Amino acid sequence: MSTEVLLEFEGKKLTLPALPSSYIVLEENTDHAPLPVAHLQAHVTQPFGASNVLEACVSNLTTIVEGEDVKTVHDLTLSYPPDTGHRHWPGDTIGILSYNTDADVEFLLARLNLLSKGDVVCKVGIDKKTTKKAAKVPAFVPAVVSYRRLIKECLDLHAVPKKLLICSLTPFTTDDDDRRFLEILCSKEGNAAYEQTVQKGKGIISLLQLVPSCRPTVALLIEHLPRLMPRPYSIANAYREGASPTTVRFIFSHNAENPGITTSHLRALGKGATVHFYFRQSSAFVYEQRDLRRNIIMVGTGTGMSPYLSFLQLRADALAQGETLGRAELIVGFRYRDRGYLCKAEVEEYLETGALDACYEAFSRDPNARHKYVQSQMKENGKKIVENIHNPHATLYVCGDSKVLLPQITETVIDILAEAPGAEDRDAIKTLIGRLKKEGKYREDVWL
Repeated sequence: MSTEVLLEFEGKKLTLPALPSSYIVLEENTDHAPLPVAHLQAHVTQPFGASNVLEACVSNLTTIVEGEDVKTVHDLTLSYPPDTGHRHWPGDTIGILSYNTDADVEFLLARLNLLSKGDVVCKVGIDKKTTKKAAKVPAFVPAVVSYRRLIKECLDLHAVPKKLLICSLTPFTTDDDDRRFLEILCSKEGNAAYEQTVQKGKGIISLLQLVPSCRPTVALLIEHLPRLMPRPYSIANAYREGASPTTVRFIFSHNAENPGITTSHLRALGKGATVHFYFRQSSAFVYEQRDLRRNIIMVGTGTGMSPYLSFLQLRADALAQGETLGRAELIVGFRYRDRGYLCKAEVEEYLETGALDACYEAFSRDPNARHKYVQSQMKENGKKIVENIHNPHATLYVCGDSKVLLPQITETVIDILAEAPGAEDRDAIKTLIGRLKKEGKYREDVWL
């Protein structure tokens, strides 16, 4: 790739961004207190945080789906201290504090000539000679930290490198071709090469692999790499007052071809292992005590059905206490019935007890499946969708990714309403759906 780019731009002038002023300085420090055992971001303000970061331990980790042509899916339960002062509701999420992989950390330490000094502790501060205005150490970087833990717990190694970062790498690159390649990528003229090479790459690691002579400093990485953000997961169990131990359950899939760093970390944990997490603020996608009497339709595919397990557990607990419930119907989609159906036994139990009134299924890769996608099941049950939309005491829940599934489901709902007797035109229906979403009657759990 780099050879082709170099040939394409041979002899051409480049318009480069101004080299930004450096401002971070690290001073190795042998006289320091021990570093905290907890995750280094445990005391940093968390995005959408509704609680402090909690230290939990793995009480259960089970592989619930695996096999040919399916993603491996794991079911994980964490036990945490009961006195957190926070209770969660079905539809809520948690944030898991993440770690970069050992392989990425070791690669970066080696490239920075720090492999033998990975556990050396440094003070992080501002260079007094910097010309950068209002320079400050990023809030997610501790004032005292080791090289290894800084890279492992604080810096996002998979974020797309910005052009200013690439420009800043050039002074640390000794090979002429490597330096020219970086200049092309950060230039105005090299936008196509940047898009093809950098935006489709896997962060600073894959970029450095293309330029072996580039050896940046840790300070430069602190200045330019964003924070390693926590990973959100939907909670799959209902809160139970006075339960011992207090637990939170979530379900996650593992993509072997493009594994995420958090899922890779979690699936390797053993029973009793420590996990740092926090509860995130409730969104519109929530099912509270006051919603129990509402009729609900829940739509999800794959692990997108996992939050509904918490809905159904809350309903089952309420039913056991003699409460009156609204009707609950579940529309789910998986690849295969025999090896992709998540938590099938639980769904069947909820059907038997009455916590769930009906379940409609779709299997996208089963050759004999009547319904391949949830949209097909929704259209077959169109009358129920129409009743739900027009019933002021009903709610439609949809869980899925914002790019593909959620727009498709919205379009399917519009189709269903447009085909109903006495329907308005599509523009009016679209306006109606937008209003229902704002009012919280059509609730979406959005995956980015």
